[in-house]
Amino acid sequence: MPLNVFLAATLRRFIPDYNPEKGITLEVGPGVSVSHVADILGIPKDEIKIVMINGIHASIDHILKGDERVAFFPAVGGG
Repeated sequence: MPLNVFLAATLRRFIPDYNPEKGITLEVGPGVSVSHVADILGIPKDEIKIVMINGIHASIDHILKGDERVAFFPAVGGG
């Protein structure tokens, strides 16, 4: 099943030549978790603070159905 994965800010450093306009397209089997997608991409789960699936907040343990857009966000500082 195809997934489009988008990375924000500092998470992009884990994927050489990451294109923020296109993201990453992955083919994964049914029933894969968001956590497993992070493992496939080599992104440490402790670096991911927010997960969005098709624009809706989800947990890192969310099970994917396919044809979804997954976005990972790091912690954001500011003041």
